Amino acid sequence: MAKILLRLEFDNIYPDEEKKDILEYLKLVSKFCLENFIGFFNVNPTINYDNFFSNSEIKYDVIKRVNKYCRVNNIEDKPVVISPEASLKISEFILANKDLLITNKELEEDIDRDEINLFKSFLSINEIINKRGKLNLEFTEENIDKIAEIFLSLKFSTSDLGLYDDNDFELLELAYTTSYKFEKLIDFLSEKVDYNYLVDDLCNYFKQTDIHILKKQVDFLIIQVLRFTQHNSYKFKVIDPRTIDFLDSLIGDEIIEDKDFIHLRNYPLYRMGNGIYTIINTFFVLDKFTKSIKFLLKDSFNRKNNLDTNDRGFFNFYNKEFSENYLMKNLLDSIFYKKHFVKQEEVNTDENQPDYYFRHNKDLFIFEYKDVLIAKDVKVSGDVEQILQTLEGKFLKTPKTKKRIGIGQLISHIEFISSNKFVYDTQINDNKFYTIYPILLLSDRTLEMLGVNHILNNWFIENLEIDNKHFSIKNLVIINIDTLIFYEQYLKQRNYNFKDMLDTHIKKMKMDTKGYGRNQSEYEANVEKKISTKLAPFSYRFNKKMFDPKLFINSFSYLVNENNSNF
Repeated sequence: MAKILLRLEFDNIYPDEEKKDILEYLKLVSKFCLENFIGFFNVNPTINYDNFFSNSEIKYDVIKRVNKYCRVNNIEDKPVVISPEASLKISEFILANKDLLITNKELEEDIDRDEINLFKSFLSINEIINKRGKLNLEFTEENIDKIAEIFLSLKFSTSDLGLYDDNDFELLELAYTTSYKFEKLIDFLSEKVDYNYLVDDLCNYFKQTDIHILKKQVDFLIIQVLRFTQHNSYKFKVIDPRTIDFLDSLIGDEIIEDKDFIHLRNYPLYRMGNGIYTIINTFFVLDKFTKSIKFLLKDSFNRKNNLDTNDRGFFNFYNKEFSENYLMKNLLDSIFYKKHFVKQEEVNTDENQPDYYFRHNKDLFIFEYKDVLIAKDVKVSGDVEQILQTLEGKFLKTPKTKKRIGIGQLISHIEFISSNKFVYDTQINDNKFYTIYPILLLSDRTLEMLGVNHILNNWFIENLEIDNKHFSIKNLVIINIDTLIFYEQYLKQRNYNFKDMLDTHIKKMKMDTKGYGRNQSEYEANVEKKISTKLAPFSYRFNKKMFDPKLFINSFSYLVNENNSNF
């Protein structure tokens, strides 16, 4: 599971040395080293202070310094120097100062000099990252609510950089779902002539002549992302001119430093020359074709309709027509396709209608679906109160009108069911006992982190005021739609697979976190493990074996079967 890391800072290791500006350290690193750095640390997450250096003398000096710092400060867990966020910040800094640090640099490679100055750059960057994480966290069962909020504060800004320490399988899931979502978007846009301009603008942006060729290029790049991580390679070469055009569209001529890496998200590749490319961040590459692409379509939509930049017309269209009515509903219809899954009835109104609903025997499943954006300033704030206030306004009730949304809508549906006023299923019998599963389904993994389900479930319970002996109302479950896409076939295999996964998650949410152990260290480790399990998201309850790898192979095998000069 994800952990709260102790990142080493410059003064921790070199207390007697005057710290320089990061730029000064990077000036002393050769062009060759900096260019290779951009991709290298992206696929080598196990690099740390004890395996960073080629020179054994420097290596053991650093290890001795770290051990001394840990001993003096009673630190038992192994600290880190390298992290995805630190690597990204340095990559961003290098590219924002590309002329100085790469293009016009003539400094010859010197491994010892390059490595020590790059190492000190990490230590300096860590000080900046750590400023928003100066929180004391005591893992005890009594402060579980506070722990959930602290995880939210510390992890919210980087929640899309990987939930788990070992993110290879997480990337496999995201790769599969990215291809799936992009294909569904193409299918949706291709259904109506009115959307042709959106298709054309997408092709033009990515320098392709046909939307199906574009889909092939996207899948090719997705495969490179997985090769990147599975083989610890950080460069790949292409020779096909169309693929080069496509990859070049993902390279920024000018990168500007930003709190949320906006420019790196838009331009997640770096060209090293002669058809050789490196991936700045694997998650950013995949998100380009699901999250970032919405903004490309928004620009096209606004131009076509002469709308102001701040107009929300596009997002209203995209979120409702594609994300909810097309992507979400078709997926759920595919999973819950059997006739004994009783769907909501067709009535002459859509007032208080759930986004999705079905009944199986005496189990009622109610879905509310949300495709939302979180403002950058909130995301990177580290201010838990600001984050909670934003989430409440997105998923419970609107800030101004206090209108129920998301969780609030689920509560409304349950109230209607409890009072026998739910017009979307008139076959619910007052004389039977039913179990209700409220589900908040989200469009992406923005909230896929420890503690979020716990916090939002607390809101659900606090606002639920129903006392009906005929209903058992389960805890709120937060689900990322990517999880349902990835495990679609497993969920379809048996009628109760989905319900069983919900019950497993809810049981873990309710588990006690009392520790045990032969000593204090074992006790604390046990409590920490239990709390992490209790606060984990729904996706964490799935077993890797529940996904058939043949599904992935079948999705991408056409790249090999067709004539592709890049293979």
